[in-house]
Amino acid sequence: MSVRVESNSYLTDEQHRVYTLREALERNGGTPSGFLELLAAVIDDETWRKVPSRVNSDAPFENFASFIEAKPPFGLGAKVEDVRILLQIKHPHEGVRHVREQMSRMRAEAGRLLGIDPGEDPVTRDARDFGGYAKAGGWLFGLKVARCVNPGSNHGDKPEASPHGDEVTKVSANEFGRRAGCSAKRVMRFYRAWSRAAEEGLVPGFDDLQPGVDIDLPDAETWSQYYTARSSGDSERGTQITAAAEAEGIRPTRALEIAENPTALRVAILADSATAEAARNALMSRLEDDPDLQTTMAKHISDTITLRRAVAAEAKRAGQIEYVRTALEDGAVKTPAGQRIQLTDAVRADAEKHLSPSEEAPQSSPANAAAAYEVLQQFVVQSVDKDPQVKVEERRAAFHGRVRQASRAFEQLSLDDVGELYDEELIQSLEQLNGFLAACIQSMKAGAPRPSLRAVREA
Repeated sequence: MSVRVESNSYLTDEQHRVYTLREALERNGGTPSGFLELLAAVIDDETWRKVPSRVNSDAPFENFASFIEAKPPFGLGAKVEDVRILLQIKHPHEGVRHVREQMSRMRAEAGRLLGIDPGEDPVTRDARDFGGYAKAGGWLFGLKVARCVNPGSNHGDKPEASPHGDEVTKVSANEFGRRAGCSAKRVMRFYRAWSRAAEEGLVPGFDDLQPGVDIDLPDAETWSQYYTARSSGDSERGTQITAAAEAEGIRPTRALEIAENPTALRVAILADSATAEAARNALMSRLEDDPDLQTTMAKHISDTITLRRAVAAEAKRAGQIEYVRTALEDGAVKTPAGQRIQLTDAVRADAEKHLSPSEEAPQSSPANAAAAYEVLQQFVVQSVDKDPQVKVEERRAAFHGRVRQASRAFEQLSLDDVGELYDEELIQSLEQLNGFLAACIQSMKAGAPRPSLRAVREA
C-alpha cells in the first residue's frame, strides 16, 4: 500500500517524524545531511518504539528491523541491508565535533539494534575486526568485557538477546566466559585491567558503558600498562611486583614472567654478565631492608672460601683508600705511634694519581689502592729514618704496644688451682721468660738519665 499525504495535521509528532524520515529515504536515497540526522533523532528518543506497527493496533514494533521493513505509513518500507549501507555514509559535517559524536552514537546504537549482518562477507568482517584490533589492541576486547560483564550478576542464566535489538542485560563473568568459550578468570583479568584504567580516567567507568555501544579507545600501546595475562598479577606478591614495575616504568607483565620463571632467571644470570650485574644491584638495594636476606648472604659468604677471601681483599682495599684520602684531606700522615708528618706536594700528587677515577675504572682497583697506600707508607718510613728523635718515639711506641699485648695475655690467665697444671716444660718456659723480663728491666734502668753532679752534692 502506498500512501500519499497532502496534509500532516492528523499525524502525531512521532508519526510525522517517521513520515519525514521515509520521505528523505525515498526522495533522494538518504542524503547524509537529511536522512542521517533524522535517523539519529528517531533512534535517540526511540520514536520507532512509540508508533503503531499496523492498522487498528497500538502495539509497537517488536524490533528495529521490523520498523525499517514495515510498509508505509507505519515503517520505512526499506530493506535492512540498504539501511546498513546508508549508515556507512559520512555526514558532510562530521568534521564538527558535536555532529561527529551524534553520528557515532547513532551508528553504534543502530548497529546494536540491528545486530550482526547475516549476509556480511566473513573475510570483510574479519578484516574489519583485525583493523580495529590493530588500532586499539587489547582495549577492543577490554571494552567488550567492560560493557557486558557485571561480576556477581544474577542474570547469568538469562537467554541471549535478540539480534534485532531486544533489551540486553549485562551478565556475570561466568556467563560471559561460557558464551566466549573461555574461563571466567580470563574474563576478570580484562575486567580488572579496564577498572585500573578507569580509575586513572583513561576510559569510562562500567556504569557509563552499555552492551553493543562502541566508544573511542586509547592507543594499543597503553594496554600492556594495565593488563596482565598472568593470574599471579592478582595475588599479593603479584601486586607488589606490579607496583615496583610501574615505579620503574616497565611493563608489569615482564616482571611477573621473570618472577614465575626462576630457572630462566638463573640461566640468564649465569650466562650474561649484564644480567648478573642487574641482579647484584637489585640484591644490594634490597639487602638493607631485608634482615632475612642479610642473614642468608652473610652465611653464604662465611661458608664460601673464595667469597671470604674476596671480602677480606675488599675490606683491605677500602681501608687503604680511606687511609689515603684522610691523609690527603688533612695534608699530613700519621705514623704508627700517632706522630703527624706533613705531606710534601710531590707525595700528594703521586698518591692522588693512583686514586683518580677514569672512564674505564670509575673506582680504584685493589692494585691502585695498594699503590697509593704504598706511596704514603714509603714516605712515612723515609721521614722516620731521617729524624732520630722521631725514630726513637716510633720504637718506644712499638715496644709499649708489645708489652701491653703480652700483659693482657697474662692478665687473662686464671691462677686458680694452677698447681694442678704442673708441667716441667711449661715451668722451664716461664723461667726463661722471667729471666728475659729481668734482663729487659735491668737494661732499661741502665739507660735511665743520671742525676746532675749538683744534685748529688746537695744530697
